[in-house]
Parts: sequence; C-alpha cells; structure tokens
Amino acid sequence: MQFFYVQPSDYPVTQEGIFEACYDEVVAEAKDTGDFPMYSEKCLMQSAQWKMDDFLADIKLLVG
Repeated sequence: MQFFYVQPSDYPVTQEGIFEACYDEVVAEAKDTGDFPMYSEKCLMQSAQWKMDDFLADIKLLVG
C-alpha cells in the first residue's frame, strides 16, 4: 500500500501515529478529488481504519 499525500515516517510508530497518518491520507485524498464535502466524520474514520488495517497487513507480510 502506498501513501501519496503524507509521509508515514513523519508520524510516531505507534498505533495512534499510524492511524493519524492514515486519517490524514484519507482526508488529503478526499480534498484532492473534491469529494471531501461528501464525507462524514464517521466515514473518514472508517476509511482511515481500513487503510490502517491494509497497511498493517502489508507490514506483517514484510516482516513475517
């Protein structure tokens, strides 16, 4: 999984830091595409959770 709008290494390597990076990525992507006004906070949080789940699954594959 790639981040296009934020640099994940700028965030703490904690669950909260990873979630914050994912949330910021989701928000930046929504603003870039012009879709941001259509998102509720609940939707942004859920999308960030899915992104974090995908990110952590990718990391798990890398480190075994």
